[in-house]
Amino acid sequence: MPKESNQSKRTFTSVVRKPYQDAIAFALKTHDYHMELYHRGHSQDFHLKQAMRMKDWMTDMKDYIVKLEDELDV
Repeated sequence: MPKESNQSKRTFTSVVRKPYQDAIAFALKTHDYHMELYHRGHSQDFHLKQAMRMKDWMTDMKDYIVKLEDELDV
């Protein structure tokens, strides 16, 4: 049985989304890493704060991309 990859599945195909795919994948990995350390009990306040910053960034990016796609009718 093949081993499943932990890498996010990238479905960014529009001209608006494509330039952001690497940054978003990095942000997702960074968020997950901070959450892992938080759950392990390592500097919990710090890691939870950083994970929430990454989540907020991703939410802002999603909203921006959707708005731009709507404006460009992509």
